[in-house]
Formats: sequence, structure tokens, C-alpha cells
Amino acid sequence: MSSAQQRTVLRRPRFWVLTVTALVLIALIAGGALAAKTLADRAFAARDALQSAVPLAATVKEQILAGDSAAAQQTVAQLQELTAEARAQADGELWRFAERLPVAGPNLVVVRDVAATIDDLVVRAALPASQMNLDGLAPAGGRIDTAMLTQASELVDQAAAAVADARATIDGIDRSSIVDQVASGVDQLDRVVAQIEPLIAPAQQALAVLPGMLGAEGPRNYLVLVQNNAESRGTGGNPAALVLLHVEDGAISIAQQASSQDFMNGRPNPVAELDPATVALYGDKVGRYMQDVTMTPDFAESARIMGAFWAETFGTPIDGTVSIDPVALSYLMAATGPVSLPNGDVLESSTVVANLLNEVYFRYPDPEIQDAYFAVAAGAIFDALTSVSNPRQLVDQVSRAVEEGRLLYVPTSPAEAELIAGTRLTGALPTDNAETTLIGSYVNDITEGKLNYYMDTAVAVAADVCAVAGDQAPTFTVTTSLTSTLKPDQVRGLAPYISPGRFFPKGVISTDLVVYGPVGATFVSANIDGVPVAATPVEHLGRQAVKVNVINDPASSHAVTAVFTGAAGADYGPVEVWHTPMVRQTPVTIDAPGCPAP
Repeated sequence: MSSAQQRTVLRRPRFWVLTVTALVLIALIAGGALAAKTLADRAFAARDALQSAVPLAATVKEQILAGDSAAAQQTVAQLQELTAEARAQADGELWRFAERLPVAGPNLVVVRDVAATIDDLVVRAALPASQMNLDGLAPAGGRIDTAMLTQASELVDQAAAAVADARATIDGIDRSSIVDQVASGVDQLDRVVAQIEPLIAPAQQALAVLPGMLGAEGPRNYLVLVQNNAESRGTGGNPAALVLLHVEDGAISIAQQASSQDFMNGRPNPVAELDPATVALYGDKVGRYMQDVTMTPDFAESARIMGAFWAETFGTPIDGTVSIDPVALSYLMAATGPVSLPNGDVLESSTVVANLLNEVYFRYPDPEIQDAYFAVAAGAIFDALTSVSNPRQLVDQVSRAVEEGRLLYVPTSPAEAELIAGTRLTGALPTDNAETTLIGSYVNDITEGKLNYYMDTAVAVAADVCAVAGDQAPTFTVTTSLTSTLKPDQVRGLAPYISPGRFFPKGVISTDLVVYGPVGATFVSANIDGVPVAATPVEHLGRQAVKVNVINDPASSHAVTAVFTGAAGADYGPVEVWHTPMVRQTPVTIDAPGCPAP
């Protein structure tokens, strides 16, 4: 091309348009590549910061639970730097501009939401929790600082709000529009929040009622029933030993102690009005003998009846009724350490159950001396519990006792009752099968004596509720095994109070076993060791229940099987079993193919 032709081309408008367009495209591509690299760098930086935060989060949780607030605050400070860095990297004008792009945009939105959520959890939950001194919540010198409890309640409420907001963010994410790498991060956050959520509600409930329970708003009296598992009753055992605790502004003291001999037993009429269904299953002796008030698994009714006995005899107002057994006391003593008695005895966590439920009857044949020993032991243990140096261990052991049904509580305050409603602490059986399909197996000794120290139980449930078609009725088969561990050569040497031999031969155990089916289920049949037995169902606590009597000779075992049919097409939650807490653990096995674990 000649010089003249070149000049002509350069003067043409089309040439300049094409040239400028090409330069703009090159610039856009270069700028886009630079922006993409910047976004990628920031995304990687956010990811690295969050990955570094994960082990620190686990560390701070352990430090908080261990009561090491100083170390926890240092770890939270490091954690906060990392989550703040991740949040800053996953935000800004460029990031938010890119969020409007197809494909990449939704992923960037989710990354920003996750980073912000994690940072919020650290600032609003982990940071306040690290500032809470668990040692300050522990009893000291017979008193619990109620002001510290109120402060802890406020911190937990703040953390609960952060967790609720995190849950709302997670549930609002459309996971179908994000890539696997981002979805994996969401899943990880989901798991973390899911681990925290079950802890929040119980902590809120406990801290909401504890200041009031501990007399922050006025003095309180609590009647404590110490259930003797050696003579089984539905929720534990014969409540022959009682302690009245007086609480005022966190100060805890024993105001009074009593035994079964202090009450009018064998009365012609019940001390309080009884539920007809309770009478149909357990007889009116539930209200005529204070030793039998705990035969029913409905602890609220037991507390009401015992309250009537107490009011008749002593008249002291009661603000709540607590049930505990020596096994639960042994758990709590893991936190108190050994407890010394005035007679020189030393009670230890590993030996206190055998001491209180068996050995005392050999050492002290006189029932009055036995009662005196129980009173002194209970007083010493409760005194030790008011000065615990390891609050975390105490909380862990209390939780264990509640989970096993060995620690129950019924308040007289409707507000407090509402706060703990639906928890295992109340002992109330669920009224539907929505969250759990509950089956009950409850033991009541009718031998007269303390032979249940030698009784072991086990419960097995087979249910096809998750395997049958919707138009078929599910079946629940409940088998309770009762085994006497008493050896024949031990019978002769049994203390008279352990086995008086009045109503049954010495060493023989007679048990009324009551099995409750799921809500809405219908009783079908019952047998002992495969031999059918007559049993009439009673509608009690919103479900059908049957009572079967079992006789155990020494070193014998029997299995009672009860079958229930559920409602076709009904919704059932995971199958769960509640049972009488015995001296030793009761193994529970559930065979429910296709069902999630409770």
C-alpha cells in the first residue's frame, strides 16, 4: 500500500471505530482478568482466614467450659482478627458488583453471608461467653451469687440471638445455585450451628429460672425426695427420706429433715384427690402411704400428693419438689469429692450407693437408726454440694442425672413450670409422637423390703414404624427383662429389713411392671417368657398402659413382652424409651429399621 493510500485509510471513520473498539475490548478483558484475579485473591484470603479460625473455635469452647476465661479471651481475640479479616475480604464495591454477575454472583453472595455470619457468631456469642466466669457461678460458702447468674443469663440470651440469626441465614441459602466448594463451606457452618443449638435452649431455660429459684426475689422452700432404688417405685424408689431446703438470695441451708415414719400412713382414704386412671393402675395406696407416692411415672402428681402429706404434718409452704436418688448423689459426689460423716464414715462416689442402699441395713437393723444415718448422710452431701470447686464437672453430672431420670423437679410457680415444660427434668411423658415416640417401662416393687438392690432390668423395643407402608398400622413390641442377681446362698444371711419374708418367701422379689405404649397406640397382648398372660389396658397419661406382675426367685430372670399397634398413616418421631432408674444402669436397645436415632 502506498503512503497516500495509508493516509486515506487512517482518515476513514470506520478505521478509528474498529481501532477504538478493539482497544476497549482489550482493556475490558485485561480489566476483567485483573478484577477476577483480585476477587480470587480475596476469596482465597477469606477462605484461609476461616480455615485458621476453625481450630481456634474448638479451643475457645474447651477453654470456656473449663472456666479458663483469661485464656478464652486471648483465643477469642485471635479468632476475632481472623473472622473480621474474612468478612472484610468478602465484601467491598468490587465484590458486590461481581455479585450481580450470572453464575459467579450467587456464589459470591453466599461467601459474603457465611463470612459475616461467622464473624457475628464470634462477636455476639463467643466473645461474651469468654467473658463469663464459670467459677463465679459455683456454690461457695453455702451460697450461689444470683447476680452472676443474672449476668450469665443476659450473655446466653445474646448468644442465642446470634445463633438464631445464623440459623436464619443458613436456612435462607439456595444451595442448588452454588458450586460444591461453596456448598461445602455452608455445610460446615450448618454443622457448627447445629452443635450449638441444642445447648442454647436448656442454658436459657436454666438461667431464666435459677435466680428466682435461688431466692433472688424472695425466700424459697424446696422439698427433696430421696428415692431409694433398693425398693423400686416408678420414678425411682421409696421416698422415705426427705429434706427441706431453704434458699434465700443464693444462700442454701437445710431447714428440716423427715422420714416416712413422720407421716400418717395406712390411712383409710387418700390424703389428696387421685386421678382415677392412676388408681386403676397403681391402687389408691398412692395417696394412703407416702412411701408409694412415686409409683406413677407422672412426677407432677407425685409431687402434689407428697405436698398434701407434708402440709398435713408440718404445714411448711413448698415452692417446688425435687426428686433425686443415691445413684444421682454418687454422680454429684464426683464433683464434691469424699464426704465425711460425724461417726467417722467417709462416703465416696464409688461406694456411696452400696453404703446407702445395702450395707446400712446390715450395720443398723433398727429402722430409726437407719433413718438417722440417712439424714446425716444426706445433710453432709448437700453441705458438700454448696461448696463445689469444679462447676463444670458438677454441671456435667447434673445433666447426666437429669438425662437418666434420676433428677426431677416440679415447681409451684406456673411461670417456672412453663419454662421447663417439655424437658426431661419435669419427668412428664410427651403428649404426642411428634418429636419422639416414647415407650415407658416402669418397675414397682411390692415385696416389702430392699431386694431391688439385687435386681437388674433391660428393655428392648422392636418397631416397624419406619418400614411399613402408610396405610399399614405399625407394631411396637416391648420386652422388659427382670433379673435377680441375688445368689441362693446369700438369702439366709440377708438383713431382716432387706427381706422380711412377710408376704413372700425370703429372697423372692415380686414386681408390678407397667408398660406404656406410644400415644394413640392400642394394646394387643402380653406374655411372660412367651407364655400369654391376661392384662387389661388402662388409659393413663394420654396413652394405654398395662400392668403385669412378675415373681423372681433368687438367680432367676424373666422377660415380659407387651405388644402395641399404632395408628395407620400417623406421624411418628424417633423411638425412645423411658424407664425406672435402677441401682445399676438399664441397657436399652431399639430395633426400628429406617428410623433416625432419637
